[in-house]
Amino acid sequence: MKTVELQSVLFVEDDADTQAAVRFALQDLHQIHVRVCGSAREGLQAAADFRANLLLLDVMMPEIDGPTVLAGLRQNAIHRDTPAIFLTSLVQPDDLRYYQSLGVAGVIPKPFDPLTLADRILELLGAMPEAQPSPPPMPEELDVLHRVFARELPVKLERIRGALAQCRTEPVARQECARLWELIEDLRNAASTYGNHRISSAAQRAEQRVASLVLSPSRSSRDLLEIEMELMGWSL
Repeated sequence: MKTVELQSVLFVEDDADTQAAVRFALQDLHQIHVRVCGSAREGLQAAADFRANLLLLDVMMPEIDGPTVLAGLRQNAIHRDTPAIFLTSLVQPDDLRYYQSLGVAGVIPKPFDPLTLADRILELLGAMPEAQPSPPPMPEELDVLHRVFARELPVKLERIRGALAQCRTEPVARQECARLWELIEDLRNAASTYGNHRISSAAQRAEQRVASLVLSPSRSSRDLLEIEMELMGWSL
């Protein structure tokens, strides 16, 4: 396999926790320069003057998703041939086949291990990182993460319910539905990071419904009802 020199990464991700985890995993641990962009539009703007060795992209983002961002980046001569990797929790077989059709170097599922993220990226890019001993499991730290998520969950759900109520007003504003989308995606990312796959899966289903509301000019009250029904099961 060829050796890949990874010096700079253009990272597009709207979730603050994931941004911090990737910055720690690549920049703090391995001195790889990471240009973090909190939105798809910011990423497209940054690409105009930032030459990266890798495009690391979230898939589900408000307004513009990862595959669309990648298509936009490919229009820029600087990044026409830059390898791209998706960092996402959407890793069903159909999802993976779709990503492969876009010509990405690979997919890294969320949640990921920050201690091995750099090695996983290099592996996907064709490098052979030196084998490192796996860190011993630390169940007490996992327990702390679960308690943090349990403490944050009621607050996140209350914000989602408030945004859902705003979406029920007439006429429905696309901006309000986009806010609901952001809040549900934030919950899904947090649930994935803290290992609560049941809530993560439920949030993913609701997120897809909200995405259709944002992207479609016609909005159905039935869609909002289905999202509200999903909410009833989002508890620990």
